[in-house]
Amino acid sequence: MRLYVLILILLFSTSLSNAQKIKRLDSETAEQFAQRQMPDSSELTSKVLETKWNSTPVIIAFYQQTYKLPKQNDPDQQDYLRIVGTIFIQSDSNSYRKYLIDIFGSEGGDPVIESVSFANADKDNKKELIIIVSWNQVHYDVGGTLYNTFIYDNLLNTDRTSLSLMKELSEKLDGGCDCSWRDGSIKKAKFKTASDIKRGLTRLGYKQQ
Repeated sequence: MRLYVLILILLFSTSLSNAQKIKRLDSETAEQFAQRQMPDSSELTSKVLETKWNSTPVIIAFYQQTYKLPKQNDPDQQDYLRIVGTIFIQSDSNSYRKYLIDIFGSEGGDPVIESVSFANADKDNKKELIIIVSWNQVHYDVGGTLYNTFIYDNLLNTDRTSLSLMKELSEKLDGGCDCSWRDGSIKKAKFKTASDIKRGLTRLGYKQQ
């Protein structure tokens, strides 16, 4: 499944490589703007966030889509759910460029965006984008919620069309499974909120403003 999602990311990134500036209409809200840019067969999920990333105005939107795996990977052809994270970065007064953040697929359950925040996660003084995603887990031997952390480098002034995941650091701050098992064992996730992540980054030596 991860390979299939990777292929989707590459296709999505390629489709953005020739993207032109996107005009925001006069008096258009961030949500209305995000709805106009919605991918096919999708709907907005989570709140559309209009904010600034290192002083640059951005709009962050998450689109929910159903999809099927290739038949050789899933003969039953059941529906899965993924979330396409997209960031629109303002290039001038009323124009934006569209970047792929990431595609979050099913992991035992459907993905849920838990938080979106910014914090310093490297040696420069710019803040990185941090997203926490959760999946409900209902299995024979374990139940609870799985939490993963995704940290993306500040690359707003480059020619990239997608953000760069800081994979090693993200894995260090993964929340893990907040779960209980049939044998009575219980495990608590360490990182479930933006505050948890900032504390973790501070312990790793990254100064927070």
